Amino acid sequence: MDISIDFGITVTDLIKRDDDVIFHEMTLSKEEPSLSLLSQLFPDIDFKSDVNLLAVTGGKHLNLGNEIESTKIIHVNEIDAVGEGAMNLSGLSGKNPIIIVSAGSGTACILAQDGNFMHCSGTGVGGGTVLGLSKLLLGTSDPIEIAKLAKEGNESGVDLILEDVVSGPIGELPSETTAVNFGKISKIDSEVSKQDIAAGIVNLVGQTAARIATSVATTFNAKEIIVVGRSPSFNGLKNSLEQAASIMGFSPHFPKNGEYASALGALLVAEKNPSD
Repeated sequence: MDISIDFGITVTDLIKRDDDVIFHEMTLSKEEPSLSLLSQLFPDIDFKSDVNLLAVTGGKHLNLGNEIESTKIIHVNEIDAVGEGAMNLSGLSGKNPIIIVSAGSGTACILAQDGNFMHCSGTGVGGGTVLGLSKLLLGTSDPIEIAKLAKEGNESGVDLILEDVVSGPIGELPSETTAVNFGKISKIDSEVSKQDIAAGIVNLVGQTAARIATSVATTFNAKEIIVVGRSPSFNGLKNSLEQAASIMGFSPHFPKNGEYASALGALLVAEKNPSD
């Protein structure tokens, strides 16, 4: 059995490959990586006899050292893990430059070409921002509750759009394009619903990720954008990202199982280079 682990800021993803069958699990990240944590994550596995390969990536994975129960631990750089996993899941060739957006607690942009991966930009705005702002403004950091509220709300209840602030078009931007995120709040006295606030938060994060990604793609002459990570599971965020990207002429790919791209990539990298 081959195993890989991605220690994310919010969620830890676990992958087990038995022959050609991949099993994925996730758990909340509650403590830093350690050998005792590995035993907790896989209580029924004997690392000495059951595991052929153990790959790790993500936050502070170097804490684990080089082996557990005489099984070697292969440490995989996070950028290579995300890149390899995203390209595998997308099915794209990678011959031409592609921008991979890792939309997790924060947002990272990776340039992929010919099997090489380079971190090229990013922002601290991401899924963790959605959770943090929601806790402050809505009294909840439950992703399911936030997603439900956002789906029922409308960001126009908190955002100023172009037709609110200008008398005519700006270039080819649609009139409903966001002009100021949460800009309407300071101009109204009426109470704003939790649903609209949630929609505004998700829209802010999705648009920010899209602006970064499209700017980087333009800089590197990339025609394709792949989005992986857990944040796109917020449908509102995915929609906001897609809409903002479309203004710049991009139609991002959201591959199936993108939430565990990094864990999958760590496994693939380690299997290619088992001696590393």
